[in-house]
Amino acid sequence: MTRTSARQRAAWAVTAAREFARKPFVRRATTVFQYALLGCVVVYLIFRLAEVGWSEVIEELPASPLFYLIFTLRYLALPLSEIPTYEIVWRRPLWRYFSAFLRKRVYNFAVMGYSGEGFFTLWARRNLDLSDREILVGVKDNNLISALVSNIATALLVLTLFFSGRLMEELDALPGSAVLFALAFASAFSLAIAVIVFRRQIMDLPDGVMPKLMAINAFRITLVLSLHILLYWSALPGPPLSSWFIFVALQLVLSRVPFVPNLDIVFLTAAIHLSETVDVPEAAIAGMLVAEAGLSQIFNFALFAATTHLALNRRGNETPDSAETPGDPR
Repeated sequence: MTRTSARQRAAWAVTAAREFARKPFVRRATTVFQYALLGCVVVYLIFRLAEVGWSEVIEELPASPLFYLIFTLRYLALPLSEIPTYEIVWRRPLWRYFSAFLRKRVYNFAVMGYSGEGFFTLWARRNLDLSDREILVGVKDNNLISALVSNIATALLVLTLFFSGRLMEELDALPGSAVLFALAFASAFSLAIAVIVFRRQIMDLPDGVMPKLMAINAFRITLVLSLHILLYWSALPGPPLSSWFIFVALQLVLSRVPFVPNLDIVFLTAAIHLSETVDVPEAAIAGMLVAEAGLSQIFNFALFAATTHLALNRRGNETPDSAETPGDPR
């Protein structure tokens, strides 16, 4: 199969998938499923926190200012690292558009995975002097590289936990985690291999660009994982730093599951089960995780409101407001 025919088939598949996703019944079904899943998670979370005791959870909220500083740095790491990758692909300065990258992050974490790419594509069409093909190829290739590095990191982290013996603690503490981790490892490993093998057929990057993008993404993932571990250590310095690898691994595995509604809430619900693995009272773990999830929702809401102007139709060609309302998974 030639490279051109492979691209034509890929383009046809993308077009067919896009047309199917635009069908009214598909949109309604996706929306209902998303809200139903998130509703079940929230109900279970409330029940679980009630079992722990709301007063105990509130009393255990982190008091260290370092916790809130590290959280802010971790929150900003993704949009700050995405700017140079898109500058490399699109060959133009983008730092003055930092707010667009913030809004993209809000969509991906607060609404649903990859909804941020939909917003970002529409935004780029209205604000950047680029052809539709340049925009779509840039978003596609950046996401493929990001997914490749993230999948490699996920596979390596799961292997590290397995050979260190810590993985069994997590599997025993969290119901259903064996299937989750097995699927995450298998999908991460297979997708990483697929992208590496077929990169010339599915990517349009010039020579020398892919290593640069991989290096930036690898640095970003290493930084985010390190900040995540330090975040928990700053709130509960009793356990050794290595104890928090289990929580970080769970968050990374969940982030590899596509179309998860509100990743922060889903992670909070799952991570509460892991208190026994670090020998810390469940109320203390719950207080720390509630503070983290609460800060995430506050940041998401505040930044979504602060970047609403980015949804305005500048050129009059599209009106994406209806396509980027929080909760709409398109």
